Amino acid sequence: MPTGNPKPPLRLLLVECNNMNKWVGTTMPYEMHVPPIGLMYLAASARRALPHLEVRIVESSLDCPSDTELARILDDFKPDVVGLRSIAFFLEELQRVAAVVRQSSGALIVAGGPIVKAYRRRLFEDVPELEVAAKGEGEETLVRLLSGEPLAALAGVLYRQDGEVLENPDREEIADIDSLPFPDYDLIDLDRYEKQLSYAYNHRRQGVLLTGRGCVYHCTYCFSHWKKMRLRSAENVFAELEILYTRHGIRDFYVVDDIFNVNVKRALRFFEMIREAGLKPRFYFVNGLRADIATPEFVDRAIEAGAVWFTYAVESAAEEIQRLVDKRLDLDKAREIIGYTQRQGVAVNISTMYGFPTEDRAMAQRTLDWLGELPKPSLLPYHFCLRFFEGCEINRQALEAGWSSERIGLTSRFSYNDMAMSTPTLSKHEMNEIQIEYHRRFGTSNPPAVAAAVGTLRSIGYNDTDIVHMYSVLMRKMIRNVNDLTAVGAA
Repeated sequence: MPTGNPKPPLRLLLVECNNMNKWVGTTMPYEMHVPPIGLMYLAASARRALPHLEVRIVESSLDCPSDTELARILDDFKPDVVGLRSIAFFLEELQRVAAVVRQSSGALIVAGGPIVKAYRRRLFEDVPELEVAAKGEGEETLVRLLSGEPLAALAGVLYRQDGEVLENPDREEIADIDSLPFPDYDLIDLDRYEKQLSYAYNHRRQGVLLTGRGCVYHCTYCFSHWKKMRLRSAENVFAELEILYTRHGIRDFYVVDDIFNVNVKRALRFFEMIREAGLKPRFYFVNGLRADIATPEFVDRAIEAGAVWFTYAVESAAEEIQRLVDKRLDLDKAREIIGYTQRQGVAVNISTMYGFPTEDRAMAQRTLDWLGELPKPSLLPYHFCLRFFEGCEINRQALEAGWSSERIGLTSRFSYNDMAMSTPTLSKHEMNEIQIEYHRRFGTSNPPAVAAAVGTLRSIGYNDTDIVHMYSVLMRKMIRNVNDLTAVGAA
């Protein structure tokens, strides 16, 4: 018989470090919270490899927005390893969480997510408590780390040793992502997420689908966490959906791929499988579908399978900017398919931006005028001022265009709703004019546009509570009821 006490199970705490107040730029009582799918993938892989591992997942701005609440979680769970995932936009929140972890626990602190690729060694300077950082895909790296592989031999990490930060070679990305276990929904409270605003600004029992990793395009303003484009098979995605549909009672699925329709044949097969199974889900394509490769058949089959929300990423209608950022969208094809989708009665969002390097007032105006050629405005009234984040190619382009590095760095600290700063080719006054014209023609200062959007939302299943909460966040003011919306828009 074995003697002595058995080794206690390893405890892993995974923290999604985000700050929703910064994201939506408001102190409204309503926030957007999406199940932390990246951490759920990590947890599933770790638990499959290490069956005795104890894992807990928390989201900082939802579960522990105060230091006291986070310290309480650490004291209760007593983790051996704390994994912190974040994006560059939330550096300050990662710093806050890491500091509390070190004050309250002796756990190993490991960072992951896009912020590692963006900052690399600098992240260890900005977060002095950090001991290890996983760059790129984290599933295999985390399993090997928890299994005790020496840091010096562990591919895909940076780590602190004797006052230095050492960087190991990258880990090869997982070629067959169908081989990964599905995200672990047992580790999150679906009932709690249902009470939050989803990625589509409604209150639903949420299922998040990531059906591919990476992108075949190379837009310079975009930060890519992955090196290669890898797609899950239609059969694998359907298997996950079926489990979430039958076991967890989920009907609303939010697709967060960079470009879901990059392989149209795969997409059509997935829609066909849903119809054949007799399932009745609702789909929200909350990230940017590529408009000039979408077809009427894709739109029709998607709607038949349950799609109610489409997002097309256009960014700019100035050909010079399309070439500069290497997006090279066929604007004529984009106009055609966006109009076709809008005529089907579903929610259609058009992602646009201004404030690009070299963009002047006339170029920015072309985007507004192009939007005016569509049958309807974008349902979500977002016309973003471009933000610059560590690791993006557009930062170099801005420097070459004569921008100051200080100005570039400042934009990454702002909320998306903060006022624009100006660029060498666009004054602050011109930027304000762009926003005013956008909302007068297409957005919250246009009562008919708001009324049409409300009608579309109701037709796809949004109730008045969803709509009131959604517009309160979008307008950054409390809306009492739907009837007040047109009055607010006209004010």
